[in-house]
Amino acid sequence: MARPSLRANAKMQLLIGGLAAASLPPLSGRILRCLAEGVVECDGAVLLKALSAGAAFDALRHRDRTGYECAINQLRFEATQAGPDRALATALTFAGQLIEMLERSGCAGPFRVIVSQDARDRGCSVRFHRLRPQEVSPAEDAERDSDDAILVLDCGTPPAA
Repeated sequence: MARPSLRANAKMQLLIGGLAAASLPPLSGRILRCLAEGVVECDGAVLLKALSAGAAFDALRHRDRTGYECAINQLRFEATQAGPDRALATALTFAGQLIEMLERSGCAGPFRVIVSQDARDRGCSVRFHRLRPQEVSPAEDAERDSDDAILVLDCGTPPAA
């Protein structure tokens, strides 16, 4: 399994630098079940099976398949008073296991996993989409226009030509 390529804005680099590797928490049973269910391909999109029930691509609601995948494939980790860095640590743990699951899934990639921390409430989101050359990743807009901390991880191999 190849290591994902990554890039992070300065805010995320600072946050990650402050986390100890030992502080990465185990994931909850609900999140582990979501990963265990894997992904499905539906309407030309790769979706987390656990989150895809009733999902259907709608060109009026989603600008393209990339936006659709990001809307469906998003998990939020709330910050708490007990451990403000726990949301980020949990999001990073989930992102790592999500990458492993995507690479084992057999679905053609490559994929982009986006981890972001909201500058206001310190909650974190993890979402992913298949990379498509003709579509713009939401990460590109977010890195340019956001006050949030952003980490982008590209993984998976492209389909054979």
